[in-house]
Amino acid sequence: MEEPTRFLAPAVVTADGAGTVHRPGWVEVLGDRITGVGPGRGAPGPVGGTVVELEGLLMPGLVNCHAHSPMTLFRGVGEGLPLDRWLREAIWPREAHLTPEDVYWGMLLAADEMLRCGVTTSCETYFDDGRIVDAAVDAGLRCLVTPGIVAIEGAEAPFTWPALLDRASQLHADAQGRAGLIEIGFGPHAAYTLPLDALEAVGERARDVGALLHIHLAETAGEGASLEAEHGVTVPGLLARLGVLDGRVLAAHSVWLTDDDLDLYARMDVAVAHCPQSNAKLGSGVARLAEMLEAGIRVGLGTDGPASNNDLDLWEEMRLAPLLARATAGDPTRVSVDQALTLATGGGAAALGLETGILEPGRLADLVHLTMADSRFVPLVEPGDLLAHLVWSASSQLVRDVWVGGRQVVAAGSSLTIDAPGARAEVQRRAERLAAALG
Repeated sequence: MEEPTRFLAPAVVTADGAGTVHRPGWVEVLGDRITGVGPGRGAPGPVGGTVVELEGLLMPGLVNCHAHSPMTLFRGVGEGLPLDRWLREAIWPREAHLTPEDVYWGMLLAADEMLRCGVTTSCETYFDDGRIVDAAVDAGLRCLVTPGIVAIEGAEAPFTWPALLDRASQLHADAQGRAGLIEIGFGPHAAYTLPLDALEAVGERARDVGALLHIHLAETAGEGASLEAEHGVTVPGLLARLGVLDGRVLAAHSVWLTDDDLDLYARMDVAVAHCPQSNAKLGSGVARLAEMLEAGIRVGLGTDGPASNNDLDLWEEMRLAPLLARATAGDPTRVSVDQALTLATGGGAAALGLETGILEPGRLADLVHLTMADSRFVPLVEPGDLLAHLVWSASSQLVRDVWVGGRQVVAAGSSLTIDAPGARAEVQRRAERLAAALG
């Protein structure tokens, strides 16, 4: 019979949206779920299982809502190019030479980076997604995989959009729920890379199985101009008209939204993956984060791919998101510390529809332990200091241990599931081959 594990820590940050911190505190885990959270050491007497005493801060794992993580293979490629040229000149020519094994190793190296940064869940959209699933399971990373669907000019089977849609459906049938870590959705790339009938078909297929539809939307200022001119409505409005937004929908980026678009998102419960660092690096703009939150839109944070960020460290997004919101509004009250932490944890989980991101009974036991023996947590005087330091001062460098579904995957800052030096060597060799293939 399985026995519980009780974690004791000087500080337990629940990330419940109300700023609840237990100092000291405890979290009890049975199997892959949290069964109890509270102040002090918990109920007196033995728990009938294992007690783990930590020296620092325990918090939920971070949730990366939008990533193309196998693009570790292309980290740094196309520096200084805007999105359209970056894709056409730097990324797509290299991706034409990708193999499934390239994708596996790129994802495995990314999983090592994310887990060591305290990211326990990632939402991925790319190609050869079965190998993304394999890498995530091997690493012990929770992953919502949304296979990329795109219309490639002149493509033949198996690379037409109907074939890619069928492959996504097959992966859903084969891998949904694998190892208690995997959920499968659908990833139509964007309205400017798929015909309207394709978008309708993907939306219908996703709704039929209750899966997440994950799409790039309103990322750059001009990407929807031709569709808007033809149909007399913004791209979000057009997708709503077509029924694409009727199911579970995650709209990545959503930088260039009108007031009507924001109302539409709120009304149709469209979630947003906000990617401030990638949007800034590519010069795409700054999303209306504060207005989204005020409208009640579900928002999480995403890194985007490591070729456009150039890392998978969600701590940086958690800090940059409120900084940009305050800077653009000229208002230091926009996006509070509690809201920033929620964006990276429970808000991201809500955007994906997953039961993680908050330390409370019934949630998945995805936990991160940070050391507090660091100048960045000094001083602690006022009640709100710990959360303020966590958001504004701390970083992924302080992550020591990580558990996903109750299983420890990082100990003392090193991965327990991944041969990191081997993965680095594989990605280096494969990246060199992909670069050489361009001639």
